[in-house]
Amino acid sequence: EVAREGRIEFIAETPGQMMGRVDAVMVVFRHGDLHAEYALPFIEAGIPTWVDKPFSISNEDAKRMIDAAKRNNTLLAGGSTCKFIYDILMTRNEVKNESRIGSFKTAVMNFPATLDNEYGGIYFYGAHLVEMAMAAFGYDAVSVVASEKNGLVTAIVKYDRYQVTLNFIPGLYEYYAILYGEKGVIKREIDINDCYVKGFESFAEMLRSRKMPLSFETLYKPVALLNAIVKAYETGDEIYL
Repeated sequence: EVAREGRIEFIAETPGQMMGRVDAVMVVFRHGDLHAEYALPFIEAGIPTWVDKPFSISNEDAKRMIDAAKRNNTLLAGGSTCKFIYDILMTRNEVKNESRIGSFKTAVMNFPATLDNEYGGIYFYGAHLVEMAMAAFGYDAVSVVASEKNGLVTAIVKYDRYQVTLNFIPGLYEYYAILYGEKGVIKREIDINDCYVKGFESFAEMLRSRKMPLSFETLYKPVALLNAIVKAYETGDEIYL
């Protein structure tokens, strides 16, 4: 159906059949467990590769793709496009620059995610919240505690100087970041409407410039954090990163 509607003449049965036909690839399965299997042949062939969110469900698969990219000098990007949006960039600026709220102390952010779906549970949409949070508040999280109640997961991500609360709320499609500082509070609605445009722009720029838009660290650490959140609410333990 996709090929017919998109007027696509060639359908490959395997990734190998695409070799020599493509200059770059985007791997966009809805289930993140499929990404490594289909991305690795292109990464190992040195073909620039975008891997959609969740970049991976397992830490091990994320490492395999990153290690292959390093070995083969392959341009690799992907994950949630929501991390590129204006409101996340502005939130990051508030945290770093100590604006009118003074020194940043803590924050709350929300995004929908469900634990019961055919695409990997919380990983399917939860990756968006984790990637937005790390883009805004930093990739140097130390540990996380989390709990689950009636399908809603709340995680407290701890950093050296502050902590951030993430609420994975099923069915709620209004997104906010609330920042608390020593002198005031900022409430920012998060508008994700242009996230695909921003994401595709970053991929196209990677192909033009031959430079990755973000580091390997920013691909791996959100995967590790989301897995730590799952382990934290399943065990009740504080999980260190």
